[in-house]
Amino acid sequence: MADEVMVILDLSEDAQTLLEQQDVNLYEELQQEMPVLRVENRPDPDAPAGSRGDPVTVILAVSTLIGSLTPLIIRIFNQFTPPNRSRQWVVEETETRRPDGTTTIYRKHIRSSDEQRPWASLLSRVGFLSCDRLRSRRNPIG
Repeated sequence: MADEVMVILDLSEDAQTLLEQQDVNLYEELQQEMPVLRVENRPDPDAPAGSRGDPVTVILAVSTLIGSLTPLIIRIFNQFTPPNRSRQWVVEETETRRPDGTTTIYRKHIRSSDEQRPWASLLSRVGFLSCDRLRSRRNPIG
């Protein structure tokens, strides 16, 4: 298919743990919901030039279906999250197009909202320090 794109799911440790604990194959669940999806193992397209790269599981789909994958992934994770755990699942996307325009690669990073992203954690610490310093300058008594 000329209009076919690749989707690579990048599961956080928390997401991977949930799938393992609940004995869920995310790719099978996605194919059950959307039978037109094809799943293959391929070398990582983002591997450095000249290296073979580790094989990754790739979902091949018509580009018009890509938008419906994110809500479906979130629904599957919510369905298998135990009721005693409050988790909100987040899917962050990046899109890469080849210079010649032939292949589009979507990476979907799946994580729970309570997982800290290292860069967000660093920014929030810096932000708190700045706020504390501002408060101490405004109110020297405490």
